[in-house]
Amino acid sequence: MSTATQEVQRPPLTDPAQYRPGRTITQWSPEDPAFWRTTGKRVATRNLWIAVPALLVAFVVWQVWSITATNLKDVGFGYSQSQLFWLTAVPGITGGTARILYTFIGPMIGQRRFTAISTVVLIVPLLWLGFAVQNPDTPYGTMVAIAALCGIGGANFSSSLANIGFFYPKQEKGNASGIVSRGATATVPLDLRTVAAASSATTAASPCTASTA
Repeated sequence: MSTATQEVQRPPLTDPAQYRPGRTITQWSPEDPAFWRTTGKRVATRNLWIAVPALLVAFVVWQVWSITATNLKDVGFGYSQSQLFWLTAVPGITGGTARILYTFIGPMIGQRRFTAISTVVLIVPLLWLGFAVQNPDTPYGTMVAIAALCGIGGANFSSSLANIGFFYPKQEKGNASGIVSRGATATVPLDLRTVAAASSATTAASPCTASTA
């Protein structure tokens, strides 16, 4: 009797095509065992593995200033210790603030579309930073602006990490969040060492540094 009642209360799939890549999902019931087994798990897994590399980029952009600021003096920048401290703190401030907006924007425009857009946007501060560190005369205000934009990576990472659980039933939300967070942060030490190596190469090749020495 209870099984029959559950079958009656279960809403039918109005449009199975909505679960194809690129389509907007209007009906999602991960707590329904039948739906999860036939459709939900496949869609959730696809979103999970898309999120891992995207959030890896977001986390690296967010944390890049922790290694960049410590190498700025080596490439000829004359910033004080206080100024360098603020360059590492600004991404955390902007990331924590922007997360409030990012948490709501994702579900509004679609999490897959939001992940793609918010990841592409991170190219701007990365390219800007790449050009800025090549010139020791770059104004401090410009560096602060770049650091603030890098904080968007933190907002992207934290909000998307929380939203990925939406695709999973309660008993699997923790595993999904763990896979995303571990996958997104596992290679960060290597990535940051790469940034440090690039900074050292810039030091050796920078004519501005040689002229000031």
